[in-house]
Amino acid sequence: MAKYRHRIFEMYEGRDEAIDALKPKLAKTAAEATPLERWKFVHLSISRSAGVSHVQFKNPQRFEDGTESDLREDFTRLADLLGRDSKVLVDFSGVESFNAASVAALVQFRANLQTKGSRIALCCLNPTTRESFFAGG
Repeated sequence: MAKYRHRIFEMYEGRDEAIDALKPKLAKTAAEATPLERWKFVHLSISRSAGVSHVQFKNPQRFEDGTESDLREDFTRLADLLGRDSKVLVDFSGVESFNAASVAALVQFRANLQTKGSRIALCCLNPTTRESFFAGG
């Protein structure tokens, strides 16, 4: 298992390591006003365990031109729905590529979460997908 250094995101090779890093140290967990089963997204699927919101991509794919606006909208809605002090794990299992615009949408999602005192970590990025987070410096 490894944690990858990145200037913006916490990145972990494995899901369990990322969940352990995100788990609330105290019994305090974020509470959402709307039940998870009512949350509907184009590209995202959300579940919760151990005080961590687990974000997975529906139909994992190549996120290239044409998908980033839906992805940005999904992340914006999700940030609005999550409560204060949320712990969010974005799981990239099955994602083959992630373009710069999709990375930018995720950066904005992280910024929105930070304003709520929330935390995000990424896991299971294949080498090609991970490289898209390091492109351009």
